[in-house]
Amino acid sequence: MTDGEEEIVECYACGALMNIAAHPPFSRVLCPSCQTENRVKKQFGPYVLNRRHAIGGMSSVFIAMDSTLDREVVLKILSEEFSSNELRISAFETEARLTASFSHPNVVRVFTTGKAFGRFYIAMEFVPGGHFEQHISERRRIPEVEALPLAIQVAEGLKGAQAAGLIHRDVKPGNILLDSEGNAKLVDFGLALVTQGGKAKAEEIWATPYYVPPEAVEGGVEDFRADIYAFGATFYHALTGKPPCNEESMATALLREAKKRIVPLKKAAPDLTVETCVVIDRAMAFDPVNRFSSYDEMIDALQMALKMASSELVRDVEGVTKSQRRIELRKKKQQSTFLLVAAVALLLAVVGAIFVMNPRSLSSKPPVMVLGTTSDDGDDDSLRIAEKYREARMAMERGELRLAETSFAELLEDREVQEPTRTWAGLEAVVVTMLDGRMVDACKHANAARDHIKQTHPVDESEFQKAVLPILYKLEQPAFIDLNEVDMGSEGSEIYMAALIAGLKNWEQGGLDQAMPFLRAFESDRSLVNDKVLAGYLKVVKGYLGDDEKLKSSAYQSDPKTPEECRKAIEQLEEILTLLETKGRARFNVRARQLDLAKLERKLSNP
Repeated sequence: MTDGEEEIVECYACGALMNIAAHPPFSRVLCPSCQTENRVKKQFGPYVLNRRHAIGGMSSVFIAMDSTLDREVVLKILSEEFSSNELRISAFETEARLTASFSHPNVVRVFTTGKAFGRFYIAMEFVPGGHFEQHISERRRIPEVEALPLAIQVAEGLKGAQAAGLIHRDVKPGNILLDSEGNAKLVDFGLALVTQGGKAKAEEIWATPYYVPPEAVEGGVEDFRADIYAFGATFYHALTGKPPCNEESMATALLREAKKRIVPLKKAAPDLTVETCVVIDRAMAFDPVNRFSSYDEMIDALQMALKMASSELVRDVEGVTKSQRRIELRKKKQQSTFLLVAAVALLLAVVGAIFVMNPRSLSSKPPVMVLGTTSDDGDDDSLRIAEKYREARMAMERGELRLAETSFAELLEDREVQEPTRTWAGLEAVVVTMLDGRMVDACKHANAARDHIKQTHPVDESEFQKAVLPILYKLEQPAFIDLNEVDMGSEGSEIYMAALIAGLKNWEQGGLDQAMPFLRAFESDRSLVNDKVLAGYLKVVKGYLGDDEKLKSSAYQSDPKTPEECRKAIEQLEEILTLLETKGRARFNVRARQLDLAKLERKLSNP
């Protein structure tokens, strides 16, 4: 916008004319005549700005509605101070062209570019799960078995960029987005360089000191190994909860020295596996020659690290050392030996007496293992299983649902796990995946649990067969589960597990009202407080009940009558979104309602 140029719009309330030339996009402007607040500069080509998403150094980012294709997009708008700068305009257009030049599932897609109100913009894919930096900030540390799959996906995205002849040059947590399924996508190729597989030298240094590679600090030539360094620094931060160096200055000498003094990952986070530490430390080698020679090599190393981290046997949650566990194990064995001798003597006496009185009274039916116990000899395998189950439950209670899912699924597959612990682990794998809003994966776990129940539990004697199995069969069916399909008048943990799965199934398929009877019945039974399996899910179910109340707010009850009421309802729903405790369907419903309100606003504004 040139000096003195006017941009006139009408106040939607009174029709008075207003000059909004001096105001940035999505500003609130008071009408000089009626003092009504107007939201201005919302229409950028076919895109209508709905809300501000982020503000960066050279641009602002908004969530917008594509009125042509009726979908949400991200609109990145170049700031006014750079909109007249030919160098910045060129860089902005280059970012769009470079990102659109290749397609990869782990890179955010660019749809189009344009110009409105004298400002350039880029329209790109909307990724709803937030950025990785936000997740690190909220959780402080990302568990190893969660971080490594994301690391592999980011590496795959960088590999795709390299194949297109690009290096990203600004890999950091804030430029990694997570979609609704928890998958990673790279964004912001604004600093990218075209290398065509070789090296290039940037004209300017724009980077984040925590993650920038040493060669970029000195203004030297860069190749894909510069991205590998920033990648390593990013996941060092994720795994330890802090950046690898705390030097915020971009002064070459200071930053160079800070890069030389980075604490090895194993020392910064001793609980991580050696394999993971080796990968990250090598990625962050000061000399590019000592880093990975290709993305394939690094991805192979990451996959091996993930395999080792997932199969690690002992991670003592209570902080007991291995030597202490060995001492305790010896004590248990001594006590068990003494008790076993006494028990065998008593058992022989009783069996002998029974046999004398009635030789046919002996039963061959084996005892069933009670969940949470281990075999009498207290061997290493039983201890491992008990610890793994406890870790899975704690991960669920902390909200680390993918970690819990992996552990429960592994327990189902482990033939050393006795019954009914093995069956319960399979069912909990189903539940935690549903809590994460991933019904497709939940159905896969349900199939595995279903097959196991059919093979392991007799039809006439097992509540798993009678109560749980019919519900598992219904998970993939589109119809909601009715309350009368679960015998809530019966007793037993299996009945309540069936009710929990049925309620979550209805919820995730959009039947919030149909989910409530199951979830209320589950939450209202006080006896579950002492249930070894289900007590941990009481708090989770309360979260669903609370979110159901939030979703019945005034923004849902009836359609607004004016565009302003629509905008206020959309903002109210945005606040509700930040208060939701559950994942999956609740968030989807809020977004869907916001889209409906945005359509209604357009209709009321242009009858």
